[in-house]
Amino acid sequence: MEQYEHGGQIYDAAGKAGDWLDFSANINPLGLSDKILAALTENLRGVVNYPDPQAAELKCALNRRYAVPEKNLVLLNGAAEFFYLYLNAIRPARVVIPVPSFSEYERAARAAGCAVKLFVTEAAENFALNVDALLDEVTPADCVIIGRPNNPTGTLPTPEEILRLAAVSSVLVDESFIDFTSAPSIRKLASEKISVVQSLTKIFAIPGLRLGFAVVDENLARRLNLSKDVWNVNFLAQKAGVAALSDEDFLRRTRSWLATEQKFFVERLKNLRGLKVFPPTANFVLLKHARAGELFSGLRREKILLRSCANFAGLDGSYLRSAIRSREENLRLLAALENNEASAPCGQAYKRGRLL
Repeated sequence: MEQYEHGGQIYDAAGKAGDWLDFSANINPLGLSDKILAALTENLRGVVNYPDPQAAELKCALNRRYAVPEKNLVLLNGAAEFFYLYLNAIRPARVVIPVPSFSEYERAARAAGCAVKLFVTEAAENFALNVDALLDEVTPADCVIIGRPNNPTGTLPTPEEILRLAAVSSVLVDESFIDFTSAPSIRKLASEKISVVQSLTKIFAIPGLRLGFAVVDENLARRLNLSKDVWNVNFLAQKAGVAALSDEDFLRRTRSWLATEQKFFVERLKNLRGLKVFPPTANFVLLKHARAGELFSGLRREKILLRSCANFAGLDGSYLRSAIRSREENLRLLAALENNEASAPCGQAYKRGRLL
């Protein structure tokens, strides 16, 4: 497995999507909303034109949905673009990343030529962020990148913890899954020391379009907007985003689905022998099993994809991540796990706060 490989690997060598039941990518299983589909259909012929470089309509929609001043917005070709854009522009002396976490944080830091320190959290504490230990390691020259909720662990650092870190170093907070949780966003805390980035592709099931935004200090927003491709958000992504952000019914149905299905799925997973289930906060759950590699391979033979966590820093081949999908799909995965005899003891945890 490559160091920075991701979930959603459903394509064959010819680039054709296979017939997979994909639990490896954390995408809203409700799929495209009717409003998004209508917006794409109605605007398809508009791709003969350049997209609006100011994306004025989309910025207005973001302001209405999230109460974010346009002067603080940076629009993105997916949230991952922000890590590269920010780190190439700021070039912090060192990037400190609590792990396990999304691999693009480290990849972007190394691409920008930054020194990288990985702060390993402890499985025995459900990978909770030890802010006191982390503060002992960071300096004013550092940039700390934190997922909230964190992928793949589901941990959800509090606003107070983010503010404590920001008192010492710059903090980049990734809230790509925040709309799947009941926790309030920290977008309003954006400042010279705190930047917040959010994906719209997960919650609105449009990863193929790529769409996200960041909320940052006004001066930084001006700098980053001058640094990026002026047409980084394409025409259809802008139209889909406007439609999505107005669809309160879709968001309501998503929250209702997850409130029910998360509880059901986790309770059933806990009944499987040998499987350690880490508490989820969003639409995915981290699992540990001594024979995770065998389970992964066995499920692949049944055309079911989980996310192997073997290439996550701070984890090993005994960890898997599963998206939470529809009841029918979740039951199919649960049955397949039972058929593969999920029964083995858990492994050992990492030492708290160890720096790699």
